[in-house]
Amino acid sequence: MSEVTVERVLREVRQLPSLSVVVVEILDSFQNEAMQIPELVRKISRDQALAARVLRVANSAFYGFPSRIGSISEAVVVLGFHAVRSLALAAGIIHQFLPGNGRAFDLLAFWQHAIGVGVCARVVANCRGLPSEEAFTAGLLHDIGRLVLDTYFRDEFQRVLEYRDAHDCTLLAAEKEVLGLDHAAIGYEVAHQWKFPQAIQVAIRDHHSPDGVPAPPTDVIHLANVLAHALEIGNAGYDRVPPLSPAAWERLGGNWEMLESCLPEIERLNAGVNLLVAEGGAQE
Repeated sequence: MSEVTVERVLREVRQLPSLSVVVVEILDSFQNEAMQIPELVRKISRDQALAARVLRVANSAFYGFPSRIGSISEAVVVLGFHAVRSLALAAGIIHQFLPGNGRAFDLLAFWQHAIGVGVCARVVANCRGLPSEEAFTAGLLHDIGRLVLDTYFRDEFQRVLEYRDAHDCTLLAAEKEVLGLDHAAIGYEVAHQWKFPQAIQVAIRDHHSPDGVPAPPTDVIHLANVLAHALEIGNAGYDRVPPLSPAAWERLGGNWEMLESCLPEIERLNAGVNLLVAEGGAQE
């Protein structure tokens, strides 16, 4: 029985398929804000499948624009640089993990949950005056380590699922018990390998345990994950609502009325962004 060690995870992560050139260049712009609108339009338009997925969402209830948006350049003008950039990044990463035989969980339900967390994070970040597109991206990727487990450590992940069922515990607890590390740690290595901004890497790593050094993006993703579970958006492989960190909740203002006021916007936006995986969006 092979052991899942950090070293072995790193070896497998290094073999992950490279992100498309367009997605890598979009990622670079998170670190280097020199990218201008015409350059972003050219990059996305080079990948017709990616552009089509972005336009599908741009024309949905996600933004509620009354007239049809027919091009990426028009989408940037109407929706804004940051919104289109985050949509293109999300569409490109979702396409990286195509459906396959033998997966231990429903990939569509997984992405629905991931998108739901991204949407919850975006809305909460907006309410708290924090970077919303960065929050959306970190929320979308918060469980990416679980996809790596299911893709590259299938036998070990099956043992995790068997332990979860036998002990009626969360998937996170089963991962730690069986593997000695969890999907959040693995997700951190993936985000590091793909050179995501440091704030996103840390948010992925600490989204279940944000009680260390205060980090607003991490607090937002933690709350968004709890909220998405409570609202039963998609399925991340277990049905329990994760515990909410009192420290993270307090740092975000601890305002239940604010959170309740976010719910209609979350519902509206989630319906739109799910078009990234609906109607073949994750399989093109």
